[in-house]
Amino acid sequence: MTTEGDDRVFSGHWVFETNLRPLCEAVAHFTGYAFDDLDWQAIGGALPATDAGRHDGWYAYPLSGRVPLTLLVAADPGSAVVLVRFAGEPGEADRARIEAALHIFSTWAAP
Repeated sequence: MTTEGDDRVFSGHWVFETNLRPLCEAVAHFTGYAFDDLDWQAIGGALPATDAGRHDGWYAYPLSGRVPLTLLVAADPGSAVVLVRFAGEPGEADRARIEAALHIFSTWAAP
């Protein structure tokens, strides 16, 4: 667990919980990280113990690709969403891709 106060946080939003893995896979692809089942097991396994309402309720996971980022996630108990933030220093193009992915996965839900 970690606190939510990372001074390198550049973007964040909520996404539907069912979209968290596809979001992680998309961001990993954009930044050159080979996201796999072990990464998802770590994130998915940690998520139930998180709580966006607690100062120390966020989970930090490194995505150490071409563009190193830290994924920060926290559950929003009682809802179907997860709060997501990214910390790091991506270039403008990667930042725009990540923000677009956050928008898509917060507005689209699989039928």
